[in-house]
Amino acid sequence: MAVGGLLRGLVSPAGGAAAWLPCHELFASWHHWLPSLPRLRPPASDGFKLLFVLLLFSAALAEVRYIASSSMAPTLRPGDRAVAEKVTYLFRRPSIGDIVFFKVPSAVQNYGVNKDVVFIKRVLATPGDFIEVRQGQLIVNGIALKEHYTATHALYTMEAMRLPEGHVFVMGDNRNNSCDSRAWGPLPIANIVGRYMTSFTRSSFQ
Repeated sequence: MAVGGLLRGLVSPAGGAAAWLPCHELFASWHHWLPSLPRLRPPASDGFKLLFVLLLFSAALAEVRYIASSSMAPTLRPGDRAVAEKVTYLFRRPSIGDIVFFKVPSAVQNYGVNKDVVFIKRVLATPGDFIEVRQGQLIVNGIALKEHYTATHALYTMEAMRLPEGHVFVMGDNRNNSCDSRAWGPLPIANIVGRYMTSFTRSSFQ
């Protein structure tokens, strides 16, 4: 199916939640949801976590990213600040279950999104894997994954495909409200800029 047709198929039913950014809407508005980060004022319970993150920052090994949409809910919610560490993938390739930050692939850039915009999704298949969605269940290499982190089961099906070398398949945990590999295909591993390590909720900055 052409990318454009698949993108149109991702329109939220009955208007959907206002916080969700489906592909077509995201492409039209990406430059509006990149706010600057406020000054960090975490509560005492987050103090140790913040200290560890700051130590990584001092070595330019991590950075904070703003979560703009609900595509990774319930794991991450709009307004959260997620920490991306840049060390792990110097030593290994992404694994199933990893949450990764990546620069948008060319299929998304073709819709006017700047090549430096960063998305966050979960890796669900790696090079050589077969992936499909049947009756709302994600199946990798013939085995249904047990996913405790998703918002709900997928309300769609996806034909089986084999991941090419150098690519991974990424999806949002909010399966029915995510602009991901189902819309624009496998993600080149070279586009990945970091691995999710931890996050701060919106209340940490109030």
